Amino acid sequence: MKRIIHFVLMVFILYAGVNVFAASNTILIKNGTIVPVKGGSISIGDLLIENGKISKIGTRIKAPKGAKIIDASGKYVYPGLVAVMTAVGVTGYPGAGNDTDEVGTSTPHMDPYDAINPEDECIEVTRLGGVTTVHTVSGSRSVINGKSVVLHLEGNLADKMVAKRYVAQIINMGAKEQNKYPSTQPGVVSFLRDKFNQAKEYAKKKSEKDKKGQKDKTKKDKNDTASPAKRNLEMEALVPVVTGKTPVILITQDEVSIRNALEIIKEYKLKGIIRASSGILKYADRIAKENIPVIWAGTTGIPRRWEPFDLNYHTAAVLAEKRILFAFDPGGWGLGNRNVRDIPTSASISVAHGLSEKEALKALTINPARILGIEEEVGSLEVGKTANVAIWTGSPVQGRSRVETVIIKGNLIPMTSLQTRLYEKFKKIVFERMKKKK
Repeated sequence: MKRIIHFVLMVFILYAGVNVFAASNTILIKNGTIVPVKGGSISIGDLLIENGKISKIGTRIKAPKGAKIIDASGKYVYPGLVAVMTAVGVTGYPGAGNDTDEVGTSTPHMDPYDAINPEDECIEVTRLGGVTTVHTVSGSRSVINGKSVVLHLEGNLADKMVAKRYVAQIINMGAKEQNKYPSTQPGVVSFLRDKFNQAKEYAKKKSEKDKKGQKDKTKKDKNDTASPAKRNLEMEALVPVVTGKTPVILITQDEVSIRNALEIIKEYKLKGIIRASSGILKYADRIAKENIPVIWAGTTGIPRRWEPFDLNYHTAAVLAEKRILFAFDPGGWGLGNRNVRDIPTSASISVAHGLSEKEALKALTINPARILGIEEEVGSLEVGKTANVAIWTGSPVQGRSRVETVIIKGNLIPMTSLQTRLYEKFKKIVFERMKKKK
C-alpha cells in the first residue's frame, strides 16, 4: 500500500513540475500595438506565446494559468529583426581573436558552425537592438569563401542556437589577390569558371558512379576523384551550388563586379543573391527581370565623386519600387559586427528619402528571412512561427525608439550586455568621485 501511495505522489510531483515548466514558457503580451509585418496592425492587441511558438494573436486573449503577463500598453510589438552577412558568434572581444577568414583563395568547405561560440559577447550586444536572428558567414576576403549558418541569439550550446545550416555559399567578386593569381577582375571570373567547371565534372562523375553501383570493386579508376577514398571537400561543397540546391551570395563592390556576378549567375544557373554596396541601380531593371534578391549594404556609404550625394539614400526606395526582394546590411565585419544592431539606421535614412515605412520594416524582417529560406519560421508575427519578438517604444525606423523587451524562442532575454555592465560599473565610479569632490 505504501508503495502505491509513494508512486502516486511521485506521479503528482512530476506532473506538477511539468505544468510549472510549461507555465514558465507561457507569455502573454497584452494591450500593445501588434505589428505583424505581414497583414494589418492591431492597435490594442494581445499575443500569446506557448512552448516557444506564437500560439494566438488577437484581442482580449485570456491568460493561461501561470502565464507571465507583459503589459505593452503604449508600446509596439514587432517580430525580431533578422540580420544578414554578420560575424556574430565567430569573433571574440579585442585580443580574443576571431574565426572569420580562412587563408586560401578557395575555401568553400569551411563551416562557421565549427566555430560558433555561444559566449561571444557580440550576441548580447546584438540582441539588445531587437535583432533576434543572424546570418553568420565564415569569411568574405577570399574569392570563394566558406558556408554560412542562421542562428537564433539564444542558447548555451551552438546546436541549440542553429536555425539552419549551410544557408548559402559566400563568393567575393572583387577579392583580387596581391602578386598572385587571380589579381584582376578577369582573373577572378576565370578562377570562378574553372572551379565551377571542376565542380560540375565532379558531380557528373559522382552521379555516374552512384548509378553504376560499383559492381566491379576490383577495378579502380586512378583518375576518379569522386571515389570515397579521394573525396574532394572543396568540390563536395561546390556541387550543391552548381546544381542549384544551395544559394550563393556574391559580394560586389561596383558596377563591374555586379555585371560579372550577373553573368556568372546566368552562365551556371546559380541560385544567386547579390550583395552590393554601390552601383546596383544601373542593373536594377535586369535584377528585377531575373528575380534576383539583393542585400543592400551601401545606404550609409560615401558615393563616388561623380555621383549625387544622396544617391545611396534613395537606392532602397528604387529597389522597392521595382519590386526587388531586398534586405538591409549594415556592413559591419570583424570587430565591427558589434554594430549589427544598427541595421535600423539604414532603414531610417531610406525612409527619409522615399522608402515607405512598410517596405523598410519588411527589409529588416520578412525579406531577409525569405532570402535566407527561413520565412516559415521567423520574420513576421504569425501563429505557429518561432516566438522571436521585440517590444519597442515606437517604430524601429524612428531614431528615438528603444527596445524594452526581447523574446527569443519564447524565452525572455535579460536586457544586459558587456556594454551595459561596463556602463553601470563606470557610472558608479564617476558618481563616487563626484561626491568626494563635493
